[in-house]
Order: sequence, then structure tokens, then C-alpha cells
Amino acid sequence: MADSPFIFDANPQNFQQLVLENSHKVPVLVDFWADWCQPCKTLMPMLAKLADEYQGGFILVKINTDQHQQLAQQFGVRNLPTVKVIKGGRIVDEFMGVQPESEIRKIINRHRVRKTEPYRQQALQMYEAGDQAGATQLMEQVVQHEPDFYIAVVELAGMLIQQDRAEEAETMLQGVPPDAIDNEILSQLLAEAKKAMLQAQVSGVDTSALEQRLAANPDDLEAMLELAKIRIATDDIEGGLELYFNVHKKDSNFQDGAGKQGLLATFELIGVKNPLVKKYRNKMFSLIY
Repeated sequence: MADSPFIFDANPQNFQQLVLENSHKVPVLVDFWADWCQPCKTLMPMLAKLADEYQGGFILVKINTDQHQQLAQQFGVRNLPTVKVIKGGRIVDEFMGVQPESEIRKIINRHRVRKTEPYRQQALQMYEAGDQAGATQLMEQVVQHEPDFYIAVVELAGMLIQQDRAEEAETMLQGVPPDAIDNEILSQLLAEAKKAMLQAQVSGVDTSALEQRLAANPDDLEAMLELAKIRIATDDIEGGLELYFNVHKKDSNFQDGAGKQGLLATFELIGVKNPLVKKYRNKMFSLIY
């Protein structure tokens, strides 16, 4: 461990260079420990193993708090072990106590320097310049080389959606762990993928025949469901919700509860913050009470 090029011992004299200056190049995990701390002796070998495994994706800096109390006080360390993640000169993450290796990996993966990062940036620049096909191909190579580079996975999914490959994008997004990417971003992209898939299904469909069927028979639930799907896909969200609700109201068991399923799927599509979700949830509840 002492010979590792990725592990260092810090003191007040070398702290600026080891931690702050290096943090502008790679993330720095600062491990605050002490000889008397038994959990520290469990955590330190785990961190050292990961530092060597990641081969410069981050560096590990150890601070003996008994010898350098002022550094511990400067970072507000009250419990040992404490690990602070420094990136760009500031604390971007931290944890206390011994954590499972899998959890530590998640933290490292959120911040570590990726070997494919230059290619990711190149792909984004190509996409901005209008070369969608080339950008997508390059980003696919990035993800192929680093499947757990989840920000690249999400960006690739966004590119695929714009190129009528929404089904691939949805499968890709469903493989992203919920704590790896901001949930709001993930949910929004999943909704965009589902909407794009819906639009592909109803592209070019003439609704006049369905509307005539409903006019002739207001209880034609099959026509009602088809028309609801088309309206949702063409951004007439409330019109689609109303039709799904009417199917649910007329026969909650029709096609294995297709009316209710359509309502719930649309809620997921438009997001819980949309006022239409509250409106139609209330209408559903009114059928029960």
C-alpha cells in the first residue's frame, strides 16, 4: 500500500498540493483515521484496494487525526472513520463509518475520472454541431467500453430517442440504477421514450373511423381505448385521460382493466406533478366512494 502511486499520507505542509491541487485533475478521497479506531483498520485496506483497482480514476489521501487535529477540525470531522470526496477544490460527497464495498464503488463512480470522458465530450460536440449519427455511434462506443458510465448511458438514450430508436433507449434507461442519476432526469427521459414509442405506433392513423364508431355506439370501449392512445400520443393528454377514465367507469374489467392501466401509464408519462394526475386520481377515487 505504501508503494502505491495512488495513495498518499497528508500533513499540513503537503495538503494543498495533495488534496486541493490534485482535486482539479481527479477526485480525491480523504480518509480521516486514527490508530485506535478499529473500523478505520477495516475501511483503509478496502479503500487502498479500490485505489489500485481504479488506476488513477481517483487518489486516496490518508490523514491521521491524532497527528493532524487541525486538518480534522478544518473539515468538521467528528467521527472516525470519515471519508470526504474532494473534486474541483470542494467537497462533493462524503460518508462516515465502514460502508459496503458496493456502496463505496457507487460513490467513486459518481465522481471518478473516466478514460472515455474525452470521447464523450467529443460526441456531445458532434451532436451539437448536427452530426447526430456520428455522435450516437461514438457515444455507443463510450458506453460499450464503460457500461457503468451512467451519464453517458443517459445521454446516449436521449440521442437514440431523437433518432426513432426509442425502444432501445427505454431498455437502456431501465438498466440505470435509480441512485446513479438524478431521478427526475431519468424519469423524464423514460417518459420521452415511451411517448416516442406511442407516436410511432399511431403515426399516420386516421381517427375519423374511430370517432364515427364512438358516435354510433358510445359504449364501444375498444374504439375508446384506441382513440385514447392516439390522443395521448398526439399531446391531447386530457382528451386521452378522459377516454381512459370512461372505459374504466363503464367496465373496470374490460381487457383486464385496460382503462385503469391506461390512466396509470399516462400518469407515469406526464409525471406526478402534472395537475391532470391529481384531477384524474380524484375521479378514480370517486368511483370507489
